[in-house]
Amino acid sequence: MNARKHQPRSSRGDAWDILGSRRRRVVLAVVSETDGAVERAQLARRVAALEEGTRAVEVNHDVERATEIRLHHVDLPRLAAADLVHYDPDLGIVENDELPLEGEEWLEMPVVEALRTWNGYR
Repeated sequence: MNARKHQPRSSRGDAWDILGSRRRRVVLAVVSETDGAVERAQLARRVAALEEGTRAVEVNHDVERATEIRLHHVDLPRLAAADLVHYDPDLGIVENDELPLEGEEWLEMPVVEALRTWNGYR
């Protein structure tokens, strides 16, 4: 049995609140396309690039740093609490947790339906 299905809803967080943030969906899109772990700084650069519609190498350092700070303090802890990613804040590493969608699917709205299925709701 999947332990996630037996956790109280409040410990997983409110899916609507978590996925209501486009940035968190962008994070999930990036992480779901990554094999293994991704460093927080690299994730921040890729997220900022997607948000700005540019290439990762073109992201301004200040924008990348601001994105990384918000990821560390706000977005990654929320996603980890909902069991959507594994986040080690000390190592600055984020890992995929067998997500129900991949890549840009997180940026589309069938997300809610996928979460219901993933959480065991039919």
